[in-house]
Amino acid sequence: MNFNKKVLSFLENNTIITLMKKLFLLILFSTLIISCNEKTQNYIDTIWDNFSFNSTVTNSTQIIIKSYDSTVTNKTVEVEFYAPIKEYKTYTKQQIKNFEAIFENAEKTGYCCCPKSSYSIHFFDYKEEIDFFYVDTLEFKNKVRICEKSYQYSYIIDKQKWKDYLNEIN
Repeated sequence: MNFNKKVLSFLENNTIITLMKKLFLLILFSTLIISCNEKTQNYIDTIWDNFSFNSTVTNSTQIIIKSYDSTVTNKTVEVEFYAPIKEYKTYTKQQIKNFEAIFENAEKTGYCCCPKSSYSIHFFDYKEEIDFFYVDTLEFKNKVRICEKSYQYSYIIDKQKWKDYLNEIN
């Protein structure tokens, strides 16, 4: 009788272990399938990009926007190799908060190849540059594309909001 209890105990433990292995594999494969889902990946990318951008703006003590001659820069993407024709600088925390406001109702897009940059936005934490973005004011008539420096994502905002903000910090 003792032998039957041991066999029964062994079978119960083995069944539990087998069920646990199957459950683990099910969770593992489900996670892989979900993480490979394009919509899920896009959602995760959007959350990360927005967090990254918002952190950059929040951690900035100054924003410098450089304007370039669009007759020269419309032939290239990387405008920082040219001398800017004008610089706009923020001097207060409120001006930085107002910069965030121009992104209300912005359309976030994915990879953006080769924008025709006419501005660059440089974010500073005191003297250290945190990040920069390119600004394409030529692609759309009433919109502006603000593109992450490696072109992985961009925001499309109202051109009038952009102009109003430049006037504010001018």
